[in-house]
Order: sequence, then structure tokens, then C-alpha cells
Amino acid sequence: MKSLRQKFGSWIAKRFNLKNPPQWCIDYFGGGVSTSGVSVNHRGALRFTPFWASVRVISGTIGALPFKVYRRREGGGKEPQSEHRVYSLLHDAPNAYMDAVTFIETRMAHVLTYGNGYAEIQRDGAGRPVALWPLLPHRTWRKVREDGTLYYEVQVDDAGTRVPIADANVLHIKGLGFDGYTGYDVVSYHRDAIGYGIATKEYGARFFANDASPGGVVEHPGPGSLSDAAFKHLKDSWNEAYGGLKNSHRVAILEEGAKFHPTGVEPAKAQMIETMKFTIDDCARIFGIPPHKIASMEFSKYANVFELNNDFYCSTMLYWFRKWEQEINRKLFGPSERGRLFVEILVDALLRGDLASRTAYYATGRQWGWLCTDDIREKENMNPLPDGKGKIYLEPLNMKPAGQPDPAAEPDPDANDDAERAHRALLAAQWQRIVTRVAKTSARKSTGNGFWAGERGWARDLLRDPVRAWAAVTGATDADAALDGMLDDTLCERWANDNHDPEGLAMLLMARIGEHHA
Repeated sequence: MKSLRQKFGSWIAKRFNLKNPPQWCIDYFGGGVSTSGVSVNHRGALRFTPFWASVRVISGTIGALPFKVYRRREGGGKEPQSEHRVYSLLHDAPNAYMDAVTFIETRMAHVLTYGNGYAEIQRDGAGRPVALWPLLPHRTWRKVREDGTLYYEVQVDDAGTRVPIADANVLHIKGLGFDGYTGYDVVSYHRDAIGYGIATKEYGARFFANDASPGGVVEHPGPGSLSDAAFKHLKDSWNEAYGGLKNSHRVAILEEGAKFHPTGVEPAKAQMIETMKFTIDDCARIFGIPPHKIASMEFSKYANVFELNNDFYCSTMLYWFRKWEQEINRKLFGPSERGRLFVEILVDALLRGDLASRTAYYATGRQWGWLCTDDIREKENMNPLPDGKGKIYLEPLNMKPAGQPDPAAEPDPDANDDAERAHRALLAAQWQRIVTRVAKTSARKSTGNGFWAGERGWARDLLRDPVRAWAAVTGATDADAALDGMLDDTLCERWANDNHDPEGLAMLLMARIGEHHA
């Protein structure tokens, strides 16, 4: 007489093609067998901690980020549409039984395990979405009719009843797949890698739980073998004194010349930890995430956490953000709304840096006019300033309110006086150097024509630049001629009889320069 299992197997063989059985059938019998000998199905894969951590990190990240609805502005830019029904479905609650975070997180977890995440779109009489209902991935299939029309089949009960749903009414987030219709089953495609990790973990657990290899050998030197009573006494007393975790590393006292010989662990078994590290990295490779996101910190430092998180965003999450945004824009907005309205996942929280980095970012944005105070306060989860005080944008040049004309420049009556005083002080300083030099050299040298010609040349080089600068201010045209005339009249044989006040000489030279106007 056939057993119940044999009868059930015969029924399965008649009802389904055993070369390609349905997923529920595979899961019922423990999943497909991996090369390591471990049966792997979707629930079993999630019991493998690196696989669970990878699915949780990606699905939890995308579930925690807000989905925003925006309208494109005609002049460029965008403005939020928080009153739109799609915003309510993705931000608050997609249906009456679950919140938006749970809905998004679960769809994403289905994609990461089954390769596809489905949700039925419930619409009102006008075709607008009013609810999103999750569909189980192992009971949902995408089909193509003979005329090329796409639709979905959903198994609605355990009896195998299937109902069709139009393609436009199913929100379908899919992973990598070559046909473009569905994503590949992640667990099935990576069964060997997952099974290897599960087998390694199971081996380690059994190694510590059921290992029968002794930690050492006690050698008794007495003649012949011990009697049963002596052997039992020796074993019981040894285990009682030194067995168990609480008695480890106690000092052993041996009687009658007995010796203890410790035994070690085989090197192959000691490599188990390295093997487990490999399985963690291998699981991270499946999902394309940095190993530090699933707590493998071997090559990570706390000093570069921001860079590592940025790498997680660029190499892992950006791909899934685009998947969600494009499918939502295609299925949840009507024909008249597409192109004008769109969904964007706000990733600011994911890329949030430390306090010093944020402060530098805000300071740059505020200084260069592309952030106002309220923009910064919003990013820091603070309320805007009252009365619109935080809406003012600044311009870089003089930090005046953007868009306002430059205030009329009032003439400064002291501006010319300030310039004159500055140039007079510069020329007086140069004249002081000339007076000091000539006074010293004329006292010890002969003051013939050659002497005065040399002094005038040196003084001309010293005064040429400040003279030309003052000429540029006053609009004089022939400042060099005024300088030559001043030097000819000053540095000559009459030097000993003249008054050599540097301030007076500077004022006289400036007056002569002012006489040479165009």
C-alpha cells in the first residue's frame, strides 16, 4: 500500500512538469538542492544571516526614504504636489491594511529574493489609482497573449484558481532579466553560493555542538589497564573538576604519575572562520553592496564612513531608485499627467554628511546665493523663520538681496582728499630718502656737475612710479617732464642754500604735475 507521501508525489507528477515544477512545489519539498548538499528555498535563504542582512539593508533603505510627487514648472524647476493622490499612496498608506514603509519594503524584499515585486493597482471609475494591493511573487506570472498584449495571471487560492489582470493595473518592480518582462529568481540563480554559506554555518554550529574529538589525553603509567571502577572514577573526577566552560583553564592535579597530553584542532577545521568571512563577501557581491553594510568591517574605517555611504548610494541604491521611479511614473500617472508630474525619491538623508561637512556646504550655498536660510533650516529639520525673513537669497559680490538694483553711489567728498594725502605721503617718504642720501654723500664727495647728474638719475628712478600714479589720478599728461624739471631745480649747486623739507618738496612736485593737463 502506497504511503501518503508517495500518493502526493504521484499526483504532483501527473499535474505538473517535474522538469520545471512550480515554485511552491519546490519550496514544499525543501527547495532545490545546492552543490553543497543543502536544500535552499526562499525562506531558508533568509535564515542565512548575510543574505538576510543584504535584503534588509536595501529594502529598509528604500522603504525609509520619502517618495515625493513633483510638477514640472514651465520656466524650469519643480514644485511639490503633496495633495496628489499618488503622494498619499506612496508616502502615507497604499491601502487600508498597511503603511507605505511596509509596502515598499516588502515589494523590494520580493524583488531581492524572487527577482520580481508585484502590486495590483486599484482604480476608480475615472482610472485614477486609489489603492495598491501586494501580490505574492510566487503566485504571480507575467504573460503575453497571441496578439502581443501583456497581462498578469494571479493565483488567488490554494486550489490553483487564476485570474488575469491587465498590465496597466500591476505595479511591477523587476530585477535583472534578459527578456525584459520579468527578473531572474535570485535564490534559484545563486543557490550554490547561498547553500555553501548555509553549509559553512551549519558545519560550525555542529562542530561546537556535537564535536566528539577529545581536548586531550590522560596517560596513566600503572601496569596493565585500569579496572572499570578506577577508569570510571578517573573520568568522572576529571570531568567534574575541569569539564565545562566555568571550569576551563583551572590547574589540574594528577595522581599516581598520570600525564595529560593536549590535542589541537585540525588546520582545515580551524579555517572555518576565514571561510565564513568569504561567504559574507560573496553574499555582498550578489546584491552589489559594500561589505561594511552587512557588518563586514575588515577593510572599513570609521573615518571614511561618509565615503562608504556615498559608494553604497552610487553603486547600489541609485539603480533601484531609478527602477521604482520609472515604473511609478509609467503606471500611476494618467496620460494627461505624464511628463508634467513625476515621482522622485528624496535621497538627502542617505547622503547626509557629518556636522563639519554640512556646515561647509551650507556656508557655500548661502554665500553664493543658491541657498536661503529657510532652505538650510528645512534640511536640518527646522521650521522656517517668521515673516519670510529666511527667504532672502544673497549675491556673492556684496551680499545684497538678489534681484535688487545696486544702490546709487553717492559721491564721497573726502575721497579725493584721501587720495591726495596718500600720494603726498608716498612722495614725501621718497623725498626723505633723497634728502638723507644727498646730505651724506655731498658732505664727503666733490659736488661737481657729474655728482649732481648721478644723484638726479637715482632720484628719477625712485620717484618715477609714484609720480605716474598721481598723474593717472589727476589726469596729467606729461608727468615725466614735470619730474625732470623739479629735479633739475632741486638737485644742483644751489642745494646747500635751499630748504629741503620732504613734505614741502612733495607738495611742490604734485603741484607741478597738476599743471600738465590735457
